[in-house]
Amino acid sequence: MTLGAILLSVALLAGSWGGGTPQPPGRSKIAFVSNRDGNAEIYEMNADGTNPTRLTNHSAHDFDPDWSPDGSKIAFASERDGNFEIYAMNADGSSPTNLTNHSAWDADTACWSPDGSKIAFASDRDGNKEIYAMNADGSNPVRLTNNAAADTSPAWRPR
Repeated sequence: MTLGAILLSVALLAGSWGGGTPQPPGRSKIAFVSNRDGNAEIYEMNADGTNPTRLTNHSAHDFDPDWSPDGSKIAFASERDGNFEIYAMNADGSSPTNLTNHSAWDADTACWSPDGSKIAFASDRDGNKEIYAMNADGSNPVRLTNNAAADTSPAWRPR
């Protein structure tokens, strides 16, 4: 895999790089975004770069993957419903579910809380980009920031 093949982001399960999600027991995978098949899709590969596997397959762009702490799910951003939303899918790419389902832009670095119960994300649903957190199933979104500046790119501190 070449560096040019990675379009938007790499989410590493090492836990020691840039606040990546801690590695679940028995897993050593990297989720990443590539346009190698024509548009931005989410893939996973072994930590040594072998066995790249496409997880999403949609005509819209899918990007910014983040593993759940137990490795069973991946949160990601997508414009598959016509605007940017936060989705979650099983680790094998099955059952993608729109979690935010809002007419506003909801698509900046969705990230799981260390216990897997919440997902933080950015949205402009109140007219300005602010940080929100919601339950992992998409319920109960709560605005956490409120100011005139754009607040984006949330990242949970590991335990």
